[in-house]
Amino acid sequence: MCSPFVRKEANRFYWIVKGSLIPQSWSDKDVEGIYDSYMKRIWGNHENCVHERGFPAAWAEREAEEINRVAVLGYD
Repeated sequence: MCSPFVRKEANRFYWIVKGSLIPQSWSDKDVEGIYDSYMKRIWGNHENCVHERGFPAAWAEREAEEINRVAVLGYD
């Protein structure tokens, strides 16, 4: 299972490169692959922070969607 840190960072890297979040349907293995490959891709690119604009809001929205989905479905 993908840790919350890796999932968020993979989404941030994907946002920097592609301008969107990783689709929620992607497997943990795919998310971890993005984390590894995109880390290498953007490492040392000090201009990547310009492309990070909008990520915090998009991530907060994604987290809110997840919380609402879990709250509706429950974990009984």
